[in-house]
Order: sequence, then C-alpha cells, then structure tokens
Amino acid sequence: MRRCRSLLLGLIVSVAGVGCATTDATVEKAAATGVDPATGESVATAEARVSFARAAEAYKSSGGKDIASARSGFEAAAKADPTFALARYNAGVLSEQEGKLDDAKRLYREAIDIDPTMELATNNLGLLLERSGQVDAARTLYGEIIEKNPEAVAARLRLATLARADGDPKTSSRLAREALQFDASSLAAYRLLARVYAEEKRPQLARLIAVRGAKLAPDDPELNYALALVAANEKDIVSARSLLSRVIEKDPDHTDARVALANMALSNRDWKTASLQLEALAKLDPKNASIWNNLGLAYKGYGRFDDAKVAYNKAIEVSPTFAEASLNLGILELRHILNPDAALVALNAYTEKASSPVKEATELVEEARTLIESRADEKRMLAEQARMEEEMRKKAEEDAKAAAANPAPADAAAAATTAADPAAPPDAAAEATPEATPPPPEAAPAPEPEPPAGDKPVKKKKKKKTKTKKTDGPAKDDNFYD
Repeated sequence: MRRCRSLLLGLIVSVAGVGCATTDATVEKAAATGVDPATGESVATAEARVSFARAAEAYKSSGGKDIASARSGFEAAAKADPTFALARYNAGVLSEQEGKLDDAKRLYREAIDIDPTMELATNNLGLLLERSGQVDAARTLYGEIIEKNPEAVAARLRLATLARADGDPKTSSRLAREALQFDASSLAAYRLLARVYAEEKRPQLARLIAVRGAKLAPDDPELNYALALVAANEKDIVSARSLLSRVIEKDPDHTDARVALANMALSNRDWKTASLQLEALAKLDPKNASIWNNLGLAYKGYGRFDDAKVAYNKAIEVSPTFAEASLNLGILELRHILNPDAALVALNAYTEKASSPVKEATELVEEARTLIESRADEKRMLAEQARMEEEMRKKAEEDAKAAAANPAPADAAAAATTAADPAAPPDAAAEATPEATPPPPEAAPAPEPEPPAGDKPVKKKKKKKTKTKKTDGPAKDDNFYD
C-alpha cells in the first residue's frame, strides 16, 4: 500500500497544474455572472479548481508534511464541485495517511460512484476493506466495478489475488489472464500469473510469463521470486538462492524472499545465513512469533545459546500461547545451558499450552527432574564432606596443641635413659644379632605325569655310566679330601 500511495500523491501535482492560472479576482468576477469567463465553466467548477490547486501546492511546498491543509483543500474542491472525483480520491488518500480510515473509505466510495473507471480508488478502498477483515465486502466491491466497467483491470487483479490466497489457483490464473487481455502492459498481472504458475509447479508457463514481464521491468523482484520458486521446485538450490539474493538486493522488504531463503538455510544447517535473514524479518515483522522461534533455532545451531534464549523468550512474549517456543526453550536450558530448573519450568509451560504434547516432552521432564535431584544429592554430599573435613581439621589442631603442652611419659623416659648412659658403646646393638635362620628344606620333586591312555609309554633313556680313572689313593675314602 505504501508504494501505491506515493504514486497516487504524485498524480495530485500533475492534475493541479491544470487551471493554476485562475486568480481570486477571476472567481469573484465569475460569481456575479455565474460563469467563469476564462473557461466557460460554472462558478462552482472554477472555485473547485482553485481549491484543488491550492491544496496541491500546500502539500508540495511542505514536502508532504502539511497533510491537514492539503486534505481540507481537496475536500473544499469536492464540495464546490460534486462531480470532481479526483478531489475526493486525493482527500481519501490523505485521510488514510492521517489514520482516518472511515473518512478514507467514504471518500474512495464517492469517487468510485462518480467515476467507476477510477481504478486507483477501487484498489485503495478494496485494500482497506480487506485489511479490516471485510473480505466479502471487498469481493462485492470488485464485482460491482467489473459489472460497471467490464474492462476493469485492478478489480480483476484484486479478485485474482484473493482467489490465490483462498487456494483457488485456477480462478486466480483465469482472472490474471483476463486482465492481460485488457491491458497487455500490466506488470501486476504478469507478476501474479508467474507466481501462480510457479506455485502450481508449472515451470514452463512460469518462465514464459516471467520473460514477457521482464520486457516491461528487467530484473523485477517479483518476477525473479517466481523464477526462484521454479528453481527450488526443481531442486536447483544454487540457482534458487542466487535469485532470492537478487530479489532481496532489489527489494530489502520482500518478506517472502527472506522467508524462503531462511527456510532453505535452516534445512541445510546454514545457521549464519538463516540468522541474518531472520534478524531482518524480525525487524520487518516484530510481532511474528514464528520468526522469533526460528531465529532461536538458528542461534542455537550457531552456538549462540544466550541469544537463542532471548529469541525464544521474545516469541513467548509476542504470543504467550505459542507452545513450540516453550518446548525449544526447555530443550535449550536442559541440553545446552545446563539449567534443569529453568528447563522444567519451560517444559511444564509447553505441556500446558500444547493441545497434543509430543511424547519426547515427558521424557525431557523426567530427565530434568532426575538431574535436579542428582544435583541436590551431590550438593548435600559435598556439604557433608566439607563438614567432616572441617571437624577433622579442628580435632587435629586440638590434638597438636595438647601434645605440645603435655609430652607423652614414654617419650620422657626414653629421653632420660639416653641422657643417663652417654658412654654406652655404639655397637652394642650389633652384638646382639639373632642367630641365622636355617634355610628351608628342599621341596620334593613333583612326580612325573602319567602318560595319557592309549599312548605308548615313553622309554626312558638309560644314563651312560662314565668310567673313572683309577688313582693312587683309595677311591672309597670319604675323608680323603679333608
């Protein structure tokens, strides 16, 4: 609507240039005769033209800031000439800028009744009705305009847009083609038709319409977006991302392109690209809980856990009944921030909000409770251990102080003995060595194992007897070597 409005206000200045030479004196002179001598028009018509010109000049000279004065001038022109449809239309535009939507609707309606071919008034009134939830009233309006003006293009395109939103691509494409039959230079019709064909996965028709529309507007963001949808449907992710980036470069406020690029990045775990696109979307639509929730997912994948927590909480703040954000927050607190108490709060909030909680939520709740209990037990054990260590330290200090103040009797007697016999020989202890202990008897040799059954006994080799040489001495005298 913002683009349409700036275009319409530009028309104010161009129309106001007609008849600007009319002066106050001319109006006064015409009042006496009832006819403007310069134009031959009625006095009312001449007065209306003067009011219109003054209103346009007030708006232009103030840089579009003096809306109240300009609107009053256009209303005066409309009052002076009941057939002045453009004056009513411009007054409606300025009333809409001031937030006076009921006045804007009335003025647009009056302009359409005077001139059913004024498609800008039809488009603006229809959009106001749609945005206020009066979609059926808007459809009725568009139908009336087409009956009065069978070649109406704007009304057909609005009906085509509503049909697409309702999931009726057949009606939408038919109305868009009819609009092109009456106006082959309608860029809006090419944009809508290319997008409908792309969403219907009819790539050839989508490309054909996009190429024809590009002749009117080369590198148009909407046409490139339709081509990006075609590339995405054909699994050509590289081309799709390139086209979406071009759309955003030309139109940074193109939310559909940013959403598509963010979803593509999330599915490919490209957390950096996803977070950048979702941050921009959060600025464009800060009340959208889904955007904040997805931004939390991107931050978590990127390792920015604190930022992810902020994003999830923002989603819950924007939409307190948004259950998915509470579940994601609980998982983040439990698995990444390691805060089971906060995780349990978030998970319980999820189970309260969700109409049918996922099965994993119950497991996560039990995991959080178990972790809380184990940490409590660990804390108690550490506290008990610290208490016991402190008691032992105090007792050791007390025992050391008591020992220093009162030495033990045995120690005192030993000290006295040592002092009374200083001449005791130093080797006296060595002389009183105990007798050597005889070595233990040799263990009897283990009996040889019996051969296994069925095997032949192994014959033992007989030891050869060694012959000894006779000596001169007696061989059997045991005391010979003594």
